[in-house]
Amino acid sequence: MYVFKVTLKQVWGRWHDFTFVTAATTEEAIIKALKEISVPDQLNDKVTITVAVEGQAFKNKKKRSK
Repeated sequence: MYVFKVTLKQVWGRWHDFTFVTAATTEEAIIKALKEISVPDQLNDKVTITVAVEGQAFKNKKKRSK
């Protein structure tokens, strides 16, 4: 699993928003981000979507041996 920063930005306007999501692929990250980010209703313009990998999310942590 990876941590993605997904940014949505209006091409010709000033509106923009971003969110951080954990997903296995960029496609899954975009779908999750579109569910989380509320796009204004009056936004009828083109939107640029940018996806950047910010890091990895580990489910299993290594135990320290004493």
